[in-house]
Amino acid sequence: MSNSPLTIIAITTAKPGREAALGAAQEKLVGETLLEDGCLRYELHQSLDDGRVRIFVETWESEAQWRAHMEGAAMQRFQASGVGDYFADFALHRLLKVAG
Repeated sequence: MSNSPLTIIAITTAKPGREAALGAAQEKLVGETLLEDGCLRYELHQSLDDGRVRIFVETWESEAQWRAHMEGAAMQRFQASGVGDYFADFALHRLLKVAG
């Protein structure tokens, strides 16, 4: 595990008609995550071509801090809120590590 900064791009797609509910939950997650230790950037973007597609761009001080975020309270609240039902295909939600 590297101690250098880590950038992640996470691409999600909402089920038709669930865009607003998923977007609201994701925006709440952004607000909470920006307060986490090691979070340098946590942005949520929406596709211009498909309003169901939202893209997180996040940068963490280290991979360990990103992993702590993935197991942390904000992410647990996000998952417990039922958002899994809002994704078009949760298994297809993608994480990309960006070299840098």
